[in-house]
Amino acid sequence: MSLFKARDWWQTQCGHGEEFDMYCLLVANIDNDPTGQVKIMTGSFSGFLRVYLPRDRGYKAEDLLLETELEGGPVLALAAGRFTGSGGLQLAVLHPRKLSVYAVASQGGGSYLQLARLYDHWLEHTAANMTYGPFNGVQGCDYICVQSYDGQLYFFEAEAQAFTRYLPNFLVPGPLAYVDVSDTFITCTAAMELEAYKYKVIAAASAEKVAAPTKDLVSSGASAAGPAATSATASASGTKKMQADWRVVLGEAAIDIRVGRFSQGLSPHQADIVVLGEHNLFVLSSAGQITFQKRLEYHPACCTTYPVPGAKTPGGAENLLVATHTKALLVYRTSVLSWAAKADLQPVAVAVADLPTMRGAVVMLDDGGGLAACYLGTEPLLNPVGFTESKELDYEAIAREHRQLAQVIRDHGGGAGGGRLVEPPEKLIMRAQVPHRLDQPRGHSITGEGLEDLSSLSSAIGGKRITVKLYLALQGGISAENLTLSITAPEPLTPVAPEIVVPNVSPSAVEPTVALISLATGSGLPSSATALVVATFRTLAGEPRSQRLDVSLPLCAFCQVIPPVKNAEYKVTLSTNRAPPPLGSLFEDMLAAAPPGVAQALSGGAAAMGAGAALGLGGGNGGSGTATVLSFQFYGGAGDVTILVSKAGGRYRIQSDVLEAMWLIAAELTARLAKYYAEAEAGLPPAPEGPFTVSYEDALPLDDFYEVVEQHFAVRQRVVQLRTQLEDRAVQFRNIEKRLLMRFKDKNPAPLNQLDLLMDETYGSIMDLGSSMEAAQADLAIRSRRLSGCVQLLLLLVRWRFALNEAEFAVLKACISPQVIDGSEIGWEEITEAAMTHLLRTCLAKSAKEQAVQVTPLTAAKDTQRLRKHISLVLERMARGMKLLSPGEVVGSGNTALGGQRPLYRDYSLADVPHAVPVAPAVPGLTVVSEEDGIGDSTNSAAATGRSPGPVLSPGSSGWADGGFGAMSPGSG
Repeated sequence: MSLFKARDWWQTQCGHGEEFDMYCLLVANIDNDPTGQVKIMTGSFSGFLRVYLPRDRGYKAEDLLLETELEGGPVLALAAGRFTGSGGLQLAVLHPRKLSVYAVASQGGGSYLQLARLYDHWLEHTAANMTYGPFNGVQGCDYICVQSYDGQLYFFEAEAQAFTRYLPNFLVPGPLAYVDVSDTFITCTAAMELEAYKYKVIAAASAEKVAAPTKDLVSSGASAAGPAATSATASASGTKKMQADWRVVLGEAAIDIRVGRFSQGLSPHQADIVVLGEHNLFVLSSAGQITFQKRLEYHPACCTTYPVPGAKTPGGAENLLVATHTKALLVYRTSVLSWAAKADLQPVAVAVADLPTMRGAVVMLDDGGGLAACYLGTEPLLNPVGFTESKELDYEAIAREHRQLAQVIRDHGGGAGGGRLVEPPEKLIMRAQVPHRLDQPRGHSITGEGLEDLSSLSSAIGGKRITVKLYLALQGGISAENLTLSITAPEPLTPVAPEIVVPNVSPSAVEPTVALISLATGSGLPSSATALVVATFRTLAGEPRSQRLDVSLPLCAFCQVIPPVKNAEYKVTLSTNRAPPPLGSLFEDMLAAAPPGVAQALSGGAAAMGAGAALGLGGGNGGSGTATVLSFQFYGGAGDVTILVSKAGGRYRIQSDVLEAMWLIAAELTARLAKYYAEAEAGLPPAPEGPFTVSYEDALPLDDFYEVVEQHFAVRQRVVQLRTQLEDRAVQFRNIEKRLLMRFKDKNPAPLNQLDLLMDETYGSIMDLGSSMEAAQADLAIRSRRLSGCVQLLLLLVRWRFALNEAEFAVLKACISPQVIDGSEIGWEEITEAAMTHLLRTCLAKSAKEQAVQVTPLTAAKDTQRLRKHISLVLERMARGMKLLSPGEVVGSGNTALGGQRPLYRDYSLADVPHAVPVAPAVPGLTVVSEEDGIGDSTNSAAATGRSPGPVLSPGSSGWADGGFGAMSPGSG
């Protein structure tokens, strides 16, 4: 057995956004071609039927012979047989409530096919699957049997419906197959048993649904008389129950059932029943005896049988082809695995076909419509390696080539010398157009401009959505086929189509290809306002390429304007160096999309809010355009945030009852203010106040932040504890199983000694722990999102308080990441604590002793004390003027002012750290304390210097020494 890759010979995409299943693929000479050339047919759940004939390597437009949308709705199964008795093959298509039979004829010299409906059968119950064959030994014709979801079997003889029967003891439908040598129907029940029913027995049974015997009947009569009483009761009621010819207990659900000649030495009147289970492969004789069983080391997806090469005559031996969920194709000859290959698709249906120039091609269909024909084996060597005479090595030529390659590496930004990064000339241009309002309710077309809806969103109905237009163009003369866009949206947004396949991308930036990305809103607070779009494709030369685009989402995707809210628990006050503009002009788009009545509420909302005692916030009773108060509510009622503007100066108060809800509104407010003043002051002389800046002068909300961290860490510990208990119970359950198995295998069985009761109690404990584990994991996800929002808010406040530039803020955001990762052992707390330790021993180190601290391995933390202490130390040293980067360093470029490569963080030497740090205050109201005042010891800095004019963070404290929560505390003004 050898493992190779399945070589692609022909592939295409059947539609976009459609779904396919196991019975949606058919290979047959459906147009009755005299040469016997088979065609590939696919039917989708969207109701489309397609017929292909691959003639050569690579897909061409003429390979598609037929594409039509059928009237019956989703296509559940396809079959080819003699369904009219007039000779030749016809196509049977099973819909949920209809069975249609078509005649397929070749037109235009075989360039396309024509479909003609012969007859229809309407079904009273929803169909599940079907099978066909010469029932009851009929000659020259095939009858059809359809199984419904409630266990009813429909039998159709050409244009007539013969009869219907109900399967006994039915729960859910299983695979259905017909064995013509024994005139038997095979199916798998919900009890994981394989049952066989003779056609004559089915035809002679009653058409009524036989109810299960009641408890009183079983206890009184059936227990006394046994099966005879049950039969007598059934006869007395006028119903004849369908009896199975044989049953075999499989112990697992069956994925598919195939009838063929898998075993060797079968007579013409024998056949094999191949049952593909979830964990085993069963081969049974037509009499119900298991002839072969194999334990599978993988999870199978589908299978098919095909004649062994050289045994094309009817009755010859057949092989079995199995496709797995790991994209592997396995070929079994009898009980031996003969070949294995890796496929590019994850097939849900597989078949073997003899195509015009490729005999024995493996046809695969995945659930998204990917259709491929491949072959097993290896590519021949085009340039075989021959034996040549040895010659002396030219070391000078080797050195010249080495110098050339090293120069190329340096030119492209590699090596120790740095250099600018050189982008390849061939690339994909991606540009997003983000609307500032939600889409119109469904029923309005989103493709009114003639743009193709590549997301296949026309069938999606209901819910609030926002649609982003993504413009794609290829630059540099390259071309790409089947470009795939992968969309990741922050919670609570959900992409309607997580993956979009773009068949062809425009090579012109003037007329780009447009893809529509639709995001559905949801309930909850966001931890990010950026969506990620990743484009992956292959060039014609086979080179894989990928490109990403960060899409900033508008505020309307997360919240809406509501009437002003008066009270709030948490408050943040921001100061600017500009006179405040009206809130209505800043949030004009949000006010335009506000519900009716909000504008009237805003006209008097500011007066109702009252003014802040120290700020003069609120006031005014003008319209919505001049309102000084604005409230936002996140969808689903997750929280509301209010903005109040000071009448005296450029001060803004952001308040809410939910701490993590304020970060998005604060970031959006500052971004809109910066844009507003940039547009208003464009072309004017520089303002005397200098560039627009935002500052935060109150105490940082560290105590509230640490409380959220503690809650998140406690839930993490709870999950770890439950996982440990669950593992212990699982080990105990397996040990009890082993002991019970030994008792049952013993020839002289010993008493159970209450092992059965212990097993029941252990099983119940496992189920209870599993439920608790699910609840704890759901709680952990909620706590993680809350912590992420609090981290976003803390980062913004630290940036505004210490006036960090973009580079320093990028370093701080990388160390205190808003992306909360919860691993099984290492989580956000351990990662952040390690990052804080790295800052304290590198760029924020006070002495060489701190730089020489040995880094401990990353292990699970027992509590959050070290994390809280290190975050407080980092903020304290930043308050005293220490910087995260030197003035010449730029994050991400690898270059400095001198053009060389520098580390990400500044590594201070002993000479760089003076005994005193006489740095001017970075923000107004912040006092810098020298080393002699106790910055390095455990004493309180404020106590050593008296009460300083500004708040100072002490090394041992968890908050600001003199400020507490400041404006963040309840009721503070």
